[in-house]
Amino acid sequence: MTSCIIAVGEKGPTLHEFEWISLEAVQALNLGEWIALATVVRVRGSAPRHDGARMLVWPDGRTLGTIGGATLELRVIGHAIEALAERHSRLELYRFSTEEEAESVGLCGGEVEIHIEVLEPNSTLVIIGAGHVAQPLASMAHEIGMRVAVIDDRADYATQERFPTAASVEVVEYDPQSDHLGELRIETSASCFVVVATWGWDEPALAQVLAAEPPPAYVGLVGSPTKFKVIRERLIQRGLPPSRVDSIRSPIGLDLGAETPAEIALSIMAQILLVRRNAGGLSLDAQRLNRPAGQEAG
Repeated sequence: MTSCIIAVGEKGPTLHEFEWISLEAVQALNLGEWIALATVVRVRGSAPRHDGARMLVWPDGRTLGTIGGATLELRVIGHAIEALAERHSRLELYRFSTEEEAESVGLCGGEVEIHIEVLEPNSTLVIIGAGHVAQPLASMAHEIGMRVAVIDDRADYATQERFPTAASVEVVEYDPQSDHLGELRIETSASCFVVVATWGWDEPALAQVLAAEPPPAYVGLVGSPTKFKVIRERLIQRGLPPSRVDSIRSPIGLDLGAETPAEIALSIMAQILLVRRNAGGLSLDAQRLNRPAGQEAG
């Protein structure tokens, strides 16, 4: 059962608790993890914790810290997991009713308002293949705050001069005769996005990316449906799970009628942002255009 305290005039969480939660949040974000920060922002009457009490919630239901325990905490964890899935923060009101109410989270008689903030880790875009599409793609990714890493087997292509905004530019060894590809030094996570656009070693590159743990949030291949069909069969023959292979986005990007390298990069970046934000991808005027004639917005 949730214990009750009188919130008015009492002290809130200690500095140690604040530092502990903050440091753990930063560590999780640096590991590429999505987390939710639940904070008590208003208390009326008696409630388990004071203003400023915090709890971290992971997508799998793990928590750190407490905002009251028992039914309140279970309800907040459920709402935090929903917020993480939707990629949207929210403000929730929880009541402690002495009556038998379905939405009550205890018998304290007060209420608490909790802000559930979705914390997004810094996302990384790994571009494997430093060709014409890679340059505008790297620039666009940098502009929206993504860390960019570029990998190619051609030393004259994989240069900091061609990719001035990239955090890292590396050259990997590839032998066309044996189709042997050196190790791709990629740290994958739920905030890692990978685009493969090489001149001729897409298959071995994808084989390494798809075998990585944890899997990236997004793997895209620049190429035609026919090309993907051939590579898909070869990847499965290599022993990769069909479910992993079928997670590849190919043909890559959104249908924007793109033709030039910059336009193709834009369509890819739009799809990455759509996945990153868990958005619908609809035109913003779709609701207005679908409204019956003469009906105005409410």
